[in-house]
Amino acid sequence: MPFNLGQNVHVGRLEVSAANFVRSFFPRIALVACLVILGSGSLAHAQADYENTNPTGWWIYTGQTAAQITNTISKENARIIDIAPDNNAGSLFTVTYVQNTATYAKRWWWYYGITARELTDYLKANDGRLISLKAYDIGDGSIRFAVAMIANTGADQKAWWYYYGVTPSEITNYLTAHNARLTTLQSYLSEGNTYYAVIMIANSGTDAKGWWWWYDGSPATISDLVNNNNARIIDLTPAGNGNFNAVLESCSGGCPAWWWFYGQSAEAVLTDAQNYGARSFTLEPYACGDSTCFATAMISNTPADVTVCDTSGCISEAKLQTNICNALAGKVVGYDCLVGSLRPMFGGEARTSTDGSLAMAPSLVMDIASVSKTMTATAIVQLLAQNHLSPTTLIWPYIYPDWTLGPNVKSITFKDLLTHTSGFGQLPNGQCGNINMIDYQGIETDVATGVDASNIGKPDYGNCNFALLRELMPALLRVNLQGYANGQARANQSSAIYLSYMNSHVFGPVGVSTVSCTPPPAAVNQILDYPYPTGNYSGINWGDWSLRCGSGGWQISANDIFSVVSSLATNTTLLSSSWKTTMLSQSLGWDSAVRSDCPSPYVCKNGDLNNGGNPLYALWTYAGILNCNVPVVVMVNSPLPAPYQDGDDIIGLVETAYENAKVAGSPRACTF
Repeated sequence: MPFNLGQNVHVGRLEVSAANFVRSFFPRIALVACLVILGSGSLAHAQADYENTNPTGWWIYTGQTAAQITNTISKENARIIDIAPDNNAGSLFTVTYVQNTATYAKRWWWYYGITARELTDYLKANDGRLISLKAYDIGDGSIRFAVAMIANTGADQKAWWYYYGVTPSEITNYLTAHNARLTTLQSYLSEGNTYYAVIMIANSGTDAKGWWWWYDGSPATISDLVNNNNARIIDLTPAGNGNFNAVLESCSGGCPAWWWFYGQSAEAVLTDAQNYGARSFTLEPYACGDSTCFATAMISNTPADVTVCDTSGCISEAKLQTNICNALAGKVVGYDCLVGSLRPMFGGEARTSTDGSLAMAPSLVMDIASVSKTMTATAIVQLLAQNHLSPTTLIWPYIYPDWTLGPNVKSITFKDLLTHTSGFGQLPNGQCGNINMIDYQGIETDVATGVDASNIGKPDYGNCNFALLRELMPALLRVNLQGYANGQARANQSSAIYLSYMNSHVFGPVGVSTVSCTPPPAAVNQILDYPYPTGNYSGINWGDWSLRCGSGGWQISANDIFSVVSSLATNTTLLSSSWKTTMLSQSLGWDSAVRSDCPSPYVCKNGDLNNGGNPLYALWTYAGILNCNVPVVVMVNSPLPAPYQDGDDIIGLVETAYENAKVAGSPRACTF
């Protein structure tokens, strides 16, 4: 039943927004443990972890032993904010951490497998206050506790109480007696009976809030409580049989962006956090059929805006993102907009009702078209660096020795391919641009045809440039494919090498799970592409590109693209600083090599697939790095609105949004 111990507030709608980066890991490991581990930090801050929206590093783990928890605390300078036993033995735990720095820095401790008496002693010895309390029966009614506590001193000092082995009516009595409100609510079984363990604080002073609690409630009931009271969840724990216990606080005075999920896998929790720019502040495991599911509550972990400056001036990331999305919202079927440090904005449909209805989200995958070229370029630049080669290295020694080299092919460099200045783009009848001619056989034909010497060095866009780079990869990796017959057998091998290298050295290092150039069969995470308006037309994908991948064809998400581009913009995971400078300053793999409408002087890449018919089916993708280190990714699954579909395309759309996002600020030098 509900308990309303706060003010009445009006019905409101929960706002949902989005973001980009989560640090996390999910080991599934067997047993061990029985120690008490201490953690410590400096500084204190009055804001509770479930209210603090300052962006911070955070982690969630499940199946952790005590030794692994200790290692995480030490390695990451982490602090536990929620801990739940995975079993009654209390040997494995699901743990939520924040980095114990800045506004999250506190003196703190954690314990597990302790008795009620030991808990009392530790609280007294540490002058501590519990922030996470889980009771569990290890057998015969013997209760043990897993807890996290902080120093109840300075700005963190509060009047507070905790209880275990209590019933809902007893909780009510304690709340009334103390004029308190709950911050946590956990139910547990002991000798066939359900009991509760709770933490409460004085509902007075700066902690005074309208609030509510509910035990053993269905998700629908809790959702109604949230919506009808304009409230948000600050604690969520499983109650069994698909029900939950929840503690809510009023949003009448405003609340940060927040979300809650249940019935999720651990991996899905991470995806939700990435989509919404959030961090989990509680993560609770529970039995879900034959597997383990998780319930979580999240809070925004991204800034509202960031002003970024370089020698060309300053932009507002929020204005840029809003400008892009406003140009798309209600004018395309679905869209994703990811900009810099902000949480993603997205809207519309990934699949319409004709195809089963699925809302757009940045975790959903789609053929990213020619943005694949930037992914391929990253791999080629890596291999040039590993082989101590320069972009101006001639390509002919890396071409299969049994291919015929046409006129002037021996004069073409890797840079020529990476910047579309090879001369292949000027081949007659659009031969280099034809996506049906970018498989092994088509590229062999282009190489045998050769190029006009006068065209080398002149930019002319052609898909075959990056398809050829795919076929140069085996030699760069010192893999000899001469044992395979020239034709399909070798094509299969070169494709496998390319796909494997990309997953291992481009996608994997930035946290992107194994991806392919084949549409996932009937996958729930797949975006389909449509005309606009959609009418009753079914969506399409663009088929299997596994033997044509390189210049296009990667089936990945906006989040995945962002992970790669963000690394190129902000860290050295994929390329060293010097090679990043080379790739960006020389526009290797970027459209700024052949176009003048990327926001100057920055790099950008667009992707487009369309059927050229009526109705016009289309997709658009965009990746760029603006103002030195601001990654930008846009994904659209239908034709663009006027004037962009037939005019300046998606690059022009972003350029217009960029020009209108400029703000005042102090210029600074651009470094990579």
